[in-house]
Amino acid sequence: MSLNRRQIIKAAAGSASIATLAPSMVFGTQRKTAENFRIAAIGFGGRGNADLKEMKSHPNFELTAACDVDKSLHKIVDPMGTDIKKFQDYRLLFKNAADDFDAVVIATPDHMHAPIALMAMEHDKHVYLQKPLAHDIAECRLLAEKAAKKPNLKTQMGIQIHAHPAYRTAVSWIQSGLIGTVKDVHSWSGKGWGGEMKGKAPTPPPAHLDWDLYCGVSEKLPYVEGWYHRNNWRKWLAFGTGTQGDMGCHIVDPVFTALEIKEPTQCTSLGPGPFKNNFALLSHVVYTFRGTPYTTDQLNLTWYNGSLRPSKVDGIPANVKLPSQGSVFIGTKGSLILPHIGNPQVYQVNGTPVSKLPPTVGSGNHFHQWIDAAQGKIEATGAPFEYAGPLTEAVLMGTVINRWPKETFDWDAANCKFKGNSQTVKEANALLGPAYRTGW
Repeated sequence: MSLNRRQIIKAAAGSASIATLAPSMVFGTQRKTAENFRIAAIGFGGRGNADLKEMKSHPNFELTAACDVDKSLHKIVDPMGTDIKKFQDYRLLFKNAADDFDAVVIATPDHMHAPIALMAMEHDKHVYLQKPLAHDIAECRLLAEKAAKKPNLKTQMGIQIHAHPAYRTAVSWIQSGLIGTVKDVHSWSGKGWGGEMKGKAPTPPPAHLDWDLYCGVSEKLPYVEGWYHRNNWRKWLAFGTGTQGDMGCHIVDPVFTALEIKEPTQCTSLGPGPFKNNFALLSHVVYTFRGTPYTTDQLNLTWYNGSLRPSKVDGIPANVKLPSQGSVFIGTKGSLILPHIGNPQVYQVNGTPVSKLPPTVGSGNHFHQWIDAAQGKIEATGAPFEYAGPLTEAVLMGTVINRWPKETFDWDAANCKFKGNSQTVKEANALLGPAYRTGW
């Protein structure tokens, strides 16, 4: 019997051993939080290291444990504390050191986000999880549902630009009605995490890297030097989510926040399909959303990445150069360009720049906010899993349906699946929660 990711995670959560759960019952958030906020870092070679450096400036930060499948990276955390317990296997981290930390910061490749975060929440740990929230849509739904059932745990997806003054200002201006009600949004990234990787023979993994642990819940691909670890894993269907998964969660974030949209009703891919093992370099996905108080009765959102990104958008003056990454909001009274990352630019319907603008909004601290919320100093984070789940589901929808260009899919949000009984729909639904590797 083959179980998909959703079934396996639910089964694991429901049948966790007493030995595994015991530490969370005694410690976790059930015990009174000490002045220091004790963190375990899981994955810290790149973005994770940057996250920890930002969090270290919080007065209550304390790193007590660290885990990375690459032992050569373990020295990275040495300047961040003394007596830090180190592991290669996150399962052993929770089994042997769960009483030593209050929270986890997770910055692994995408395919391991959900398994680790779900285990952390089962152990009653607060979670800071890098974007995208998960590798698959079913995992996003599980994480959001788990977070909703454990409101005492504070979660935050690592979309730190959510707190940037440019994004906060754009959200404020749009919600003020500056450009009227929004009818169309175009979002894009000039990046291209994809392209077919082929022609190299497998090589033995280095001794410091546990390749089996790296592959984790995904299929165990043959190791090839330079193909995956450390910098190219986003290109692979097995480990990453391509450019749309990587940058979409950042760039579409202010769209979701400003317009208060949740799940699309329809989506269509107009770009090329992926390769057998790798993402395409290009993407072009059109979404339809139900209207909200900030939009017309129906909102159209179009995503592009790679060379498909637009050079011109209807509603923006022809002489205005669009940024390499960002969004354009087209409203009934004007338009707004929001670069990633830069100050918003506003134009009237006739194309004239708006000279008198509302006040700007100051910056927040996405990292400190999570710690403060977990310690009860503020009520909530800006990007909890309940918000990040629907956002990431929509983003990842494009990475599923691009296998069937020009085919329109209707989304059944309540049941987390595409509507219909055609063979195409069945194949698309099977990709929402692919099976975990045997033993995981």
